[in-house]
Amino acid sequence: MSSEHHSGRNWSLLLIFGSMAIAVLAGLFWLASALLSLVNAAEPIAFSIYCMDHIDECPTKGPRSIRYSATLMQLVSKVQTQVNREITPRRETIDVWSADVSSGDCDDYVMTKRRRLIRAGIPATAMRVTVSRRFGEGHVVLILRTDKGEIVLDNLHHTAYLR
Repeated sequence: MSSEHHSGRNWSLLLIFGSMAIAVLAGLFWLASALLSLVNAAEPIAFSIYCMDHIDECPTKGPRSIRYSATLMQLVSKVQTQVNREITPRRETIDVWSADVSSGDCDDYVMTKRRRLIRAGIPATAMRVTVSRRFGEGHVVLILRTDKGEIVLDNLHHTAYLR
């Protein structure tokens, strides 16, 4: 076999395997993107763990949204302001989701607000916990679904707001 034929065969193999590698990488990229969109749409795993320990706070049946009113917004605003004042921000080395704490990170604010709203009569099923990206890090907020839109409770904002 001549060296030209041998060289041509090597290039053909390189093109075939290179094309296969690109196809595999493209498939992996698509799979990673699909998985990330599922993770962003789902509840945070730490919230699910919290619910396993506090099953009474995490019912699965009930209204998915509630009627918006000025009274509701007053209650939500009061809880938002009180909890933001009562909890001292602290970066946790081990992320444990807790409610009714004196210091903590964003998830502790969320769980405390959520618990207080439940105790005030707001159905847990009308609330959801969401993770967003803020300054390159995960940040958790509480969302209350109403017939007028979602009310966002975020420890980085002084007031709750409707979106």
